[in-house]
Amino acid sequence: MQNITNTFDQLEQYLHQRLPKDVKASLSVAMIAIPQAMAYASIVGVSPIYGLYAAMIPPVVASFVGSSDHVVTGPTITTALITSAVLVPFIGQENYPEYVFALAILSGLMRVVMGLLNLDYIIRYVSNAVVTGFLTGASILIVLNQTVTLLGLPPVDSHQTHVLLIHLFENLNKINFIVLSMGLFAIISLFWLQRLWPKLPASLLVILLTSFAAQIFGLDTRGVTLIQDLGNLSQLGLRFHIPTFPLKDNIIQTLLIGAGAVALLDTLEDLTIAKSIGYMSGQRVDTSRELVGQGLASIAGGFFQSLPPSGSLTRSAINYEEGATSRVANGLSGVFVFAAFLFIKRWVGYIPLVSLTGVVIISALHLIDRHQIEITLSGRNSSKIVFAATFTAVLFLPLYLSIYLGTILSILFYLYQSSRVKLGYLQLNKDGKFVKKGFHHIPQNTPETAVIDVEGDLYFAAAEDLADALHQIMNVEIEILVLRMRRTRLLASTAIRTLEAIQNKAASNGTTIVLCGVSEQTMAMLRDCGLAEQIGDEHIFPATEIPYASTRQALDKAYSKVNSESQSRTSEPVMRTHHGGPWPFPAPHAVRAGIPRQHVPLDSISHSPCIEQPTSHFPRSRHPYRVPPVW
Repeated sequence: MQNITNTFDQLEQYLHQRLPKDVKASLSVAMIAIPQAMAYASIVGVSPIYGLYAAMIPPVVASFVGSSDHVVTGPTITTALITSAVLVPFIGQENYPEYVFALAILSGLMRVVMGLLNLDYIIRYVSNAVVTGFLTGASILIVLNQTVTLLGLPPVDSHQTHVLLIHLFENLNKINFIVLSMGLFAIISLFWLQRLWPKLPASLLVILLTSFAAQIFGLDTRGVTLIQDLGNLSQLGLRFHIPTFPLKDNIIQTLLIGAGAVALLDTLEDLTIAKSIGYMSGQRVDTSRELVGQGLASIAGGFFQSLPPSGSLTRSAINYEEGATSRVANGLSGVFVFAAFLFIKRWVGYIPLVSLTGVVIISALHLIDRHQIEITLSGRNSSKIVFAATFTAVLFLPLYLSIYLGTILSILFYLYQSSRVKLGYLQLNKDGKFVKKGFHHIPQNTPETAVIDVEGDLYFAAAEDLADALHQIMNVEIEILVLRMRRTRLLASTAIRTLEAIQNKAASNGTTIVLCGVSEQTMAMLRDCGLAEQIGDEHIFPATEIPYASTRQALDKAYSKVNSESQSRTSEPVMRTHHGGPWPFPAPHAVRAGIPRQHVPLDSISHSPCIEQPTSHFPRSRHPYRVPPVW
């Protein structure tokens, strides 16, 4: 009974405090969604009515199942572009819309499966360079494609740059300047309205103005194509529909490959938007649930004759900025689009196609993020290569291949970089602090004790690199090799076998292996395989919360071991004096840990109270020390 009371209290609180904000936000989203939905349908090459369906059904479904409070589901420009590119072989067929609906269902199914299997993490391996390259190339491709309509030229069934450019140059003598004038008016008006009054539904106003102008001046008789010229709109209606098409192998293969590309792009788009807005709003988004919600929305949309939907960056940002507080706002935007559809359905046929072209071109130009491009091009060479390859593939290859190519390149570079274990040569400077240097410094200094910092995940590829590097330096006269494994994980049996091989090689060379910074997980693996016993528990130092504490303990052990060996070979140690007191130290066999054979005055070594002090194996002078005198 108490739970029921709490539920009613929460409902009452929502209705009075949060619902008005959701209604306001959803109205703003709906006014933007209506012109965008019709414009993006023109990219796919179907009736604008199907675009409106994509802004009605999917948002309602996603609001019930999804996770993000602010992501708005519906048609997007990138999804529309890749949908049209995937379905190029079917353009011109009478049942072409059936393939569009089938693609929405298949891509939705793939997203649901990915979400249920928690495969949302795969986007971590797709670098930002892929997304930036794709969006930049897609914006150029969209503008070129829409320029054909803007100039009043015959359409071309291709999404490849060179084909579009050839078509434009071959038909320059057929430009319809009335269509061009109306299109330029739409573009310029949109640009300034969005710049001067960003709160206004600029796209909707421009579409209304151009529609009135077309009717008043009879422009439909002077080459201006209206929506009603593309087909009979009276036969269209919102109803449940199962797509029908020939079940041939080549058709199914094309749809499955295309659905995979759409699902991958939509996943990147959805989750990137959800996480970005989640960071700003403070909401922790369940990405697997969000993926399932978007997939179910796409499936439902496909059965109600909609374009494949996705999370819309533009409308999601407006939803957040207008103060939406829950997923209800997403669903309400679909309800408001449906209400508007009932009113405007009879007037949709009078909209000039070129006015939708203006909306598409402005939206496409917004895809170019100069700041993100600068960040990508100023980054690592791998990011530049992935960006350039994806960008070029978008322009000159089938669009769905560019998604796969960019993703595969991104994963390959990730595997390459993660397989390269990072090795550093640690030395103590005069201040008693560790300094990491390159590996090539070891042969130059010929130290008796070398400290190697190992960083990375030691699966099979990285383990082989570690073995090769350590076998090389063991050819140098090193008595004790300290491996700092603070930032290392043993991920495979190959890593264990590699450490065994290193231990055996060291034993044959007379080199002692000491491990420090060893995590509990690594220690457990070493004990289970017997390698800890082989190395010796006294030569393994667990990681501590104090930075480099276990490394200093390992060096102290090395210092003690080398000194004891030197004493067995030298009857009388060389006496060095510090602050008037004797300091016995065997000069010929000093532990140098990477420091050349020279005396380092204790006055030059700082005494850091935050670092654990190693235990000395020599009588202390009147001056206490934190590190051995020759480090």
